[in-house]
Amino acid sequence: MDKNYLSRVEDIEYFPDTLKALELLQTLEFELFVVTNQSGVGRGYFSLESVYVIHRQLQNDLRTHQLLPFKDFAICPHSPDDECVCRKPSGKMIQDLMEKHKITPEQSFMIGDKIIDAEAGLNAGVQGVLVRKKHGDHFPFFKNLMDFARSLKK
Repeated sequence: MDKNYLSRVEDIEYFPDTLKALELLQTLEFELFVVTNQSGVGRGYFSLESVYVIHRQLQNDLRTHQLLPFKDFAICPHSPDDECVCRKPSGKMIQDLMEKHKITPEQSFMIGDKIIDAEAGLNAGVQGVLVRKKHGDHFPFFKNLMDFARSLKK
């Protein structure tokens, strides 16, 4: 669940369908990555170490549910005012992950609930997909992650 400036493990929440959807995606042999802007670091609200602690907890949560952990994380810790080249909607973090892990863009998706997530996918040469929040008709939209995962089974 998207939290404004998530910086504490105790504030992590999952949508009811999230873990089952991740399980289905893994069954379909997708590798899972996290690509995240963390402007709270750049704004001084919390440390980069706090982000790492959250990511370790996400990995532990997946393992607890007998899921594979995320393959890798890409983090932009800059504020929007920094105008860095990695911050979504730039595709740089995605492109870096694809290069590092030898990923085929044509068989990849960038899934998120914000237009900048889908735009980052487009900018990296992968299909951008929106879940939970519809933003115009430029990107495929699914009401939740499970609906998206089920669409890949067909």
